[in-house]
Amino acid sequence: MARTTDELIAELSEFLRIPSISSGDGTVEDLAAAVQWVCDRIVAAGGTAEVLATQVNPLVVGHLPSSTGDGPQVLLYGHYDVQTVAPLADWTTPPFEPTIRDGAIYARGASDDKGNFHSLLAGAAGLAEEGALPVNLTIVLDGEEEIGGHSVIDWIEQQPAGQYDAALVFDAGFVEPGHLAIEAGVRGVITATISIRTGDRDAHSGLYGGAALNAAHVLSRLIADLSAGPDGRLHESLMVGVAPASPIEEEAWTTLPDPAGELAIAGINAANPEALADYYRRTTAMPTFDVNAITCRDAGQNRTIVPSEATAAISFRLVGGQDCKQFWQAVQDLLRERAPAGATLEFAVRGMADGATFDPKLPAIRLAREAFEQATGMPCAIVRSGGAIPLVSALAKQGVPTILSGCALPNDRIHAPDEHLRIDQYELGVKMARAVLTAFGSL
Repeated sequence: MARTTDELIAELSEFLRIPSISSGDGTVEDLAAAVQWVCDRIVAAGGTAEVLATQVNPLVVGHLPSSTGDGPQVLLYGHYDVQTVAPLADWTTPPFEPTIRDGAIYARGASDDKGNFHSLLAGAAGLAEEGALPVNLTIVLDGEEEIGGHSVIDWIEQQPAGQYDAALVFDAGFVEPGHLAIEAGVRGVITATISIRTGDRDAHSGLYGGAALNAAHVLSRLIADLSAGPDGRLHESLMVGVAPASPIEEEAWTTLPDPAGELAIAGINAANPEALADYYRRTTAMPTFDVNAITCRDAGQNRTIVPSEATAAISFRLVGGQDCKQFWQAVQDLLRERAPAGATLEFAVRGMADGATFDPKLPAIRLAREAFEQATGMPCAIVRSGGAIPLVSALAKQGVPTILSGCALPNDRIHAPDEHLRIDQYELGVKMARAVLTAFGSL
């Protein structure tokens, strides 16, 4: 007998009570408790599960067989780790005491990713219990997603070529209420620092200003050289590998929320009028550059100096088809070429991951889109994620068509106090999971 929504939410609440924080202030014991909880749920659905030790946090790898004993091989991915809860005082109710109010469940991980993943697992388990699961599932749960860990990537890369016919990742969500989405691509990311040195020591600006090379000035000019022009394009050397968006994506952009409203929700202003007109191309289908922080002595002090040293934390978002290592080398070549004589540049990479793009015409994406729309009665846009999910890129390299979707909403306050997931959205997630897994039986 199918479980009710109340029963599923009660089960999800058990999961949410486990403070499985990976980002700094969690404990090994709590992470282990989340691992065991997931293993128990997979076994209860009629599957098997094992825990794989890694150098950081363990992976859960489970298997749920097809009800007929054969069928396509499908990978389900999610993560059991969550972000820290600070500032704790900003939570209306304790973050690990799941609370239902105004039609939503509030807790850390409610949307990202415990609730989202649980709707997928619940859909699969329901089909298995009914003897109606037409695919063989491998379920992998990651404990390092929130800290950029590599363990699940290592695991995927060890899997035999052609092992999976498709993958399902519920770690995203709707464009807006009533408007579903499949993200047929993720951007790559490079985070790094650039440091400029222009002398042995700082100098008196009254005595040497105007004649001395100023590290902050040099850094500012180099940043300007990297910044995108009015058309949003970076320097031509950084656009290598960028392919035009598909007509399906172009059409989908016309149905998405007003860009001015999206920026207003975030509390930020448009870079220029052209950025609004081309908002979705720029934020999902083009490489971008941002300065995340600039450091040059102590700006709070009244010091009249010519600084000899300046540093910026920078990041780039790349699109599928671009190679991170080649891109980063092009950045260094460009800046060294433009640096003035007397300035020394140092570069340090903090993190790097390639992006990925999937053809919206792939059978798996077409089946998933049709299944989602039929199950919910709502339109489903084919878009790309502006963010980076390294696992999706790793699956793309292995040629595994990947459906990145989910039931979250943009205002679920993920990574912030009062994170939540609407219960009606969770119900839609279960419907989506059941529909797409049933459709995948024909892959």
